Amino acid sequence: MIQRIQTIYLLIAVVLSVICMFMPLGEFVVDGLPVAREYNLWLLVVDGASTHHFTFATSPMFAVLLVSSALGCYAVFAFRNRLAQARLCLFGALLIVGWYILYAVYSRILGGTDGQIAEFSPSWAAVLPALSLVFLLLARRAIMADERLVRAADRIR
Repeated sequence: MIQRIQTIYLLIAVVLSVICMFMPLGEFVVDGLPVAREYNLWLLVVDGASTHHFTFATSPMFAVLLVSSALGCYAVFAFRNRLAQARLCLFGALLIVGWYILYAVYSRILGGTDGQIAEFSPSWAAVLPALSLVFLLLARRAIMADERLVRAADRIR
């Protein structure tokens, strides 16, 4: 049913993922001066005092969060098939784990550009996918509890 607690968990997970898509994820700093800011879709590089340019090197991170959010939205309306809904939650959670792997790789690789090593400082928005992961797993647990309850009721009949 659409009014169950797993719907709330799924919607919270989707909202957190969507918010994270548009927030800065961290900053690259060289000698105390910011040289780049990492977003999910692009990398904003500061060339001088007032010149900036965008690099879409981090766009796979955006794609992973976009697919995870779309799966969460679809899972909300797949309430008639609880097992498929639980699989969608699990696949969304795996995508978020993959997002964190990409986040670590990009933070490491992009920090050593232009012959200088930039120190990466993550922002608070990098925690939002972890919270989304928790809510996806809570939703899956609630879905599986509903499935066990339905199977127990079927056995009684």
